[in-house]
Amino acid sequence: MERKLYNLGSMKAEYIFDEKAGHVSMVLLPSGMEDCFDKRRKILRHRDSVCPAWEAGNLCHLALRHHPQGNGAGNTLKYGYSTEALKYKNQTVEENEERICIRTVLEAEEGYEIRHEVTHYHGEKGVEIETGFVNHTGREVTLELLTSFSLDNLSPFQKDDAPYKMKLHRFRGGWSLEGKHVCDTAERLSLEESWIRAFPESERYGCLGSHPVKRWFPFGCVEDAEHHVFWAAQLACNSSWQMEFSRDGDCYSLSGGLSDSEFGGWWKNIADGEEFTAPKAYVSVSDEDLWDVCQNITEMFNRQADRQPESEQSLPLIFNEWCTTWGNPTEKMITEIGEKLEDMPFSYIVADAGWSRQPEGETDPQAGNGDWIVDERKFPNGLQVLSEELRKKSLGLGVWMEFEVTTKGAKVHGKEFDGLHLKRDGELIQTGKIRRFWDFRKEETVSYLKEKVIDFLRENKISYLKVDYNGSIGAGCDGAESPGEGLRAQMQAVLHFFEEIRKELPELVIENCASGGHRLEPSMMGVTAMSSFSDAHECQEIPYIAASLHALILPRQSQIWAVISPELSLKEVYYRLTSAMLGRFCLSGSIQDLNGQQWKAVKEAAEFYEKAKHIIKYGRSRVIRNCSDNQHHLKGEQALLREGREEELLLVYHSFDGEHKNIEGSLPVGEWEIKEQFGNISGMELENNQFKIIPQDSWESFAVLLRKKD
Repeated sequence: MERKLYNLGSMKAEYIFDEKAGHVSMVLLPSGMEDCFDKRRKILRHRDSVCPAWEAGNLCHLALRHHPQGNGAGNTLKYGYSTEALKYKNQTVEENEERICIRTVLEAEEGYEIRHEVTHYHGEKGVEIETGFVNHTGREVTLELLTSFSLDNLSPFQKDDAPYKMKLHRFRGGWSLEGKHVCDTAERLSLEESWIRAFPESERYGCLGSHPVKRWFPFGCVEDAEHHVFWAAQLACNSSWQMEFSRDGDCYSLSGGLSDSEFGGWWKNIADGEEFTAPKAYVSVSDEDLWDVCQNITEMFNRQADRQPESEQSLPLIFNEWCTTWGNPTEKMITEIGEKLEDMPFSYIVADAGWSRQPEGETDPQAGNGDWIVDERKFPNGLQVLSEELRKKSLGLGVWMEFEVTTKGAKVHGKEFDGLHLKRDGELIQTGKIRRFWDFRKEETVSYLKEKVIDFLRENKISYLKVDYNGSIGAGCDGAESPGEGLRAQMQAVLHFFEEIRKELPELVIENCASGGHRLEPSMMGVTAMSSFSDAHECQEIPYIAASLHALILPRQSQIWAVISPELSLKEVYYRLTSAMLGRFCLSGSIQDLNGQQWKAVKEAAEFYEKAKHIIKYGRSRVIRNCSDNQHHLKGEQALLREGREEELLLVYHSFDGEHKNIEGSLPVGEWEIKEQFGNISGMELENNQFKIIPQDSWESFAVLLRKKD
């Protein structure tokens, strides 16, 4: 085996070439660590048969319908003839002041190619991988699998089949259950070595539909527990996706991309001369821990976040009235809130669902979606006048829309518009009782929504748009060669519409929401300013969910509810406000009716947030927990420590129910002192670079800013 190394900052990309078979793979290594491929055993014997213990592996895996599948059919489409036929053709490198790009071309004798591109931006700790398929066979072919990335030959530091040494880390999704960490050993997944290698084994998981974070985040991480090395990847995919952790001889393979024909009903016909590119993957390696490799990936997303509107760069505070009126916003109420917030550092007031005209007698604030006509009974002067009045108080008006669907009561929900809605097997796709989905692949749909969404926002001088999406299309739709391809094309068209909004209204701040956190994936987050972290509004699990998400999304893009109502005790008020320090501060509730102490706490929280947000924007986090994992019945406590770029730290603490233990941890080398505080910190001790929190009670909280002593 020949090998070629590229230095990529804190990593090395190592390409492994099998000249005889013509195969090539890539593995990422932490700088300073060398592989032990030369020390691996070469062959395995069983009776009279001999087989390789490991092989070079592949840069990608694919399956073409007219080729024989591998022996894993029904479990995996990897390791079939389509992949085996690929041979190394060439590799080129392009480097400039911003980045280095390594392009590798694989070619099959039949005429199809794979173009594999690894891009590393200088100063970052991860790479972007894009994989393209090109058809030069002289005929149409059907793709049934194409991986976005594949990390074969894991772990490069093991000499054999690595018993009891390999783990798979994943994060679960779920409505108001986002971000729960799950770790399984290879043995628990039944991927250990068997007595003879007859069939490929693979743990295939993912999400189906247009809620890409339904039960899993599009993430996977393989750990070599002996050498403390972690390989992680996130997929940028807003439709059905899959990841696979596979046994491959003595080694393991982590790969991912669009859901294949078996898992997601996806296949795509590629005409001669055409090409198709799989979703982008973000990949990194770390020799520290899971949190480190996760944030190596999330820090790459700062490039997209930095391109959001200039107003967004200071992480302004938001007020959303959903938990104030629960679907009944009015001009009078929003004006009163504007007066209440006038002397505070808030930038937006968002009128959530219920501002548009609904059918007569209808009480559901989400009824009538699609017509988008202002309800003149609630807003007698219209939204433009309200926007102008709020701007006098340095506040921007925001509105809620769920523009990808129509709901019962809207004119465009009627039968005459059926041709512009998605169907499956010829029948309209409907979720719940009222939702149907616009077909964004049709020019008539896009033209209508440009008028009803983009022109509407412009004419009414709207500064902020919350985009909700409260139903999933499901596994697929008509209009393409497969249900999965119909879904993929539809969701790409949706993504392009978001890009069109950004192009037409470059100063508009867009919030990405889908019943809370069902779209917390890189492609949707890349075209929006921030995302609703969850639909957890008034519950005690908010800080648990918000802290968990630091491993998966940027806190600067994670909008967290702080719902403050008059019936709350002062301790509960502080608990909820402290949760907002874990991301983007979104205030809600009946703030007009708060008493003096409660309102004083809100003001203190906003002032503290202003002093801490530079660390929320750029930093790295660690969570220390002594707590249970039932998010709705939490016991114990947690602390999140976030280190900024300027020798400052943000520490956010919450206790839960039950018996308590002290939380202790180390700070970076040096002596530290408290610069600012929010809440009662009587239980905190600080000595040199060590901190200790002695819980005083259940459901308590505080946040502190720490700085190094001169």
